[in-house]
Amino acid sequence: MGSIDFDPTSDPVQQVLVDAVSVPSIEVNPIKEHWHGNVWVSPKGAVRECRIWLNKTINEYRNGYIKSFVYFSSASELLRASPVIWDYPICIPFKRVKQLRATGNGFEPVSPSTWNFLVYGPPTDATLTDIDKVSLFHNSFRDVGRIIYNEYAGDNWATDLEFFEENKGNL
Repeated sequence: MGSIDFDPTSDPVQQVLVDAVSVPSIEVNPIKEHWHGNVWVSPKGAVRECRIWLNKTINEYRNGYIKSFVYFSSASELLRASPVIWDYPICIPFKRVKQLRATGNGFEPVSPSTWNFLVYGPPTDATLTDIDKVSLFHNSFRDVGRIIYNEYAGDNWATDLEFFEENKGNL
């Protein structure tokens, strides 16, 4: 992915760790704005909040506002609740990734109560083949955890769901 151009879930304190070129100001709600460049998204909160951030990330990516993204979450229920995730390469770390929380004395590690995962939206750059785009993610994260990539990724899962709904009594 290269450098991080924008982190919509960061703030000036966390920005020290993320080192994104830009973060939203306190006056701006990043969910209501368009993003840009290579984006790192690491929302806090439960499944509902994380799903809102995931949907926003995918919409920004699919509509061409961002070039690529890495989405990090501890809301593992999203893997079931948001089937659109399976259109992208995923890394499930071998161990829970400890996150850092800002305190008055600096940062302290916080162990999440659940396991976490990363979703990768490959660069939209036409000079890279699809295999190269996935290889970038694999090579970067294979030492962190298991990489999963669905052979049908990119297919329209909504069409599959529609077919299921129309034919569920006949399947």
